[in-house]
Amino acid sequence: MKHIINWSSTAIPMIHEIGYMSDPVGHLTHPDRFMEDWNVFVLVTNGKLNIIEDGTNYMVEAGQFLFLKQGVHHWGKEKYMKNSAWYYIHFSGDVPSHANEREEYSPFRHTSLVPKSAYETNLKLPKYGSLRQKNYFTTKLQDILESFQSTNSLRLLLAGMKFYEVLLDIYTEKLEEDSNRSRHRTISKLMELFHANEHKLSSSEISTALNMNYSYLSKQFKEHTGKSIIHYQNEILIEKAIQIFRKENDNISEVSDRLGFSNPFYFSRVFKKVTGVSPSMYLKHIYKN
Repeated sequence: MKHIINWSSTAIPMIHEIGYMSDPVGHLTHPDRFMEDWNVFVLVTNGKLNIIEDGTNYMVEAGQFLFLKQGVHHWGKEKYMKNSAWYYIHFSGDVPSHANEREEYSPFRHTSLVPKSAYETNLKLPKYGSLRQKNYFTTKLQDILESFQSTNSLRLLLAGMKFYEVLLDIYTEKLEEDSNRSRHRTISKLMELFHANEHKLSSSEISTALNMNYSYLSKQFKEHTGKSIIHYQNEILIEKAIQIFRKENDNISEVSDRLGFSNPFYFSRVFKKVTGVSPSMYLKHIYKN
């Protein structure tokens, strides 16, 4: 699938122009242009638009969207269908030059110990597609238009934030489609299995629980989450250790034992690797419930 750009998951879009247009007669064609600084987002609410980008022909119908990438020639040959109507947004964003080197954002469950790297990721947005909730997105676009045209001194930031929500909603629909695929279901089952257990599962236990080859599971897990199975299980156990430290009076040895670590020294090493501090240092600064 082609993507508009590897959109930085922390970048708020900067809107240059937004509008709503209609063609009751059907005499318009898409403008022939090269927009060096702005991407274009189009959402069709009625009718059909013919848009060509770099030789690829798109017929964008009601309930469908299309992203046009900045710096790429786009135009139209066929006139729009009679009574067509659409929203458009010209926008850019603070996408670092090294953004293409970033990993894709992982939609799978994170532990409560979220590293900075979880945010330094990309959202791969589908370039073109249909929206299941057409009326919802139409309402959102109208709200952005009204925010952008308001007299509010923060209107540019507010409109940009609302458009970012739209990008996330489109990404969410993509994730929901992906979740129906067998590999995504497998990763979700693995995570449920890890969170349901109070100890680290061995490769044979994992293989038996899912009735699948462990090497295959390990490879798929790493590919989809960016973490190894061992690393993720360690995060879960340390998360549970932190919960125990906060709520109970167990010492380091007792918590290590309780969570199935071979000894307190290994537990302390894993704890520091996951959190950045030793359990003894953590206990000195803990907020207890």
